Amino acid sequence: MNRSTTRILPTATLVCVTILLFSSDSSVVGQRRTRNPQRSRPLPAAIDYSKFSHATNKHQAACNTCHKIPSHNWQKVRDFPDITDYPDHDACASCHRQQFFRGARPPICTVCHTKVSPRDDARFRFRKPDSPRQFTIEFPHDKHQDVIARLHWRPKQPGIFRRVSFTTQEQEQNYNNCTICHANRKDPHGWVNTFAIVDDTFKSVPTSHSSCFSCHWKSQPPVNNDCAGCHKLATQTLFVDAPTRISPRFRHGREQHVAECTACHINITKASSLRGLTPDVPITSCTECHNKDGLRLDVATELAAIDKNREFACTYCHASEKGKLDPPASHYLIAGREPIKRASIK
Repeated sequence: MNRSTTRILPTATLVCVTILLFSSDSSVVGQRRTRNPQRSRPLPAAIDYSKFSHATNKHQAACNTCHKIPSHNWQKVRDFPDITDYPDHDACASCHRQQFFRGARPPICTVCHTKVSPRDDARFRFRKPDSPRQFTIEFPHDKHQDVIARLHWRPKQPGIFRRVSFTTQEQEQNYNNCTICHANRKDPHGWVNTFAIVDDTFKSVPTSHSSCFSCHWKSQPPVNNDCAGCHKLATQTLFVDAPTRISPRFRHGREQHVAECTACHINITKASSLRGLTPDVPITSCTECHNKDGLRLDVATELAAIDKNREFACTYCHASEKGKLDPPASHYLIAGREPIKRASIK
């Protein structure tokens, strides 16, 4: 081996070692970058404790875990045992003690309280009137209709549930029918033309257990502590509003309209759920009285008025906001005519 070769070997060795030690991206070979495990984990989403959701897994225990049945103040609110208030503090503090004592005004208190203050214990009205609903109601009209039919009132017969309905005229008939649950109410919505709604125009939707617990308190399932028997957790929160009314001039309390409810609400008796259920009455339920030869021809008369003036507003049943629209095809069919649009009338 000559001297020149000897001199080159250390340099070549150094180059090889360098290549072995360093990769092309200048990272040390054999060493892997270690990521900070704290940085790789996504930050948990902040929980808004001012909103309560039954969809939370820990909130899906048995209802009486939090709701005491009946509520301690039921005698001040109802004339029967019922759930009339939010759960007490112990139901929340058992899991959320840390949130209870977070700051001077803990956000979790705003779920129930109108004002977060140690000197003010006022709560929202139970249930919050404008809050979205987290449950749907399973109410089978078909089964209840069968029960009502069996309990139909008979004069002077003991042991039969009696219900005097909503008008003086009906006191002579004493129907034990849908008015057990659906009482009179004044419609909260305003109408055009300062149209006034009287109290016996529309029927109310039950908002409490007053009708239910006459049968379902202890004897008939689902009983008072089986909340899930009627209340089903919804897949999304629901905003509940009064049904849309399109015929505000119809009064349930008029003497001519006091009859068995299902004579007009013909689809209710076969409804097994409230989902998709509406109080709509088909026009055929009205024609027996309001478009019958030799009796009255109210529908046909207003359709004829549109023929003469396409701006005519049907007002026999509707307020003008609806009465100025094109009449449905069903109205023309019961009058024995082909449906037409107002725009086609000259």
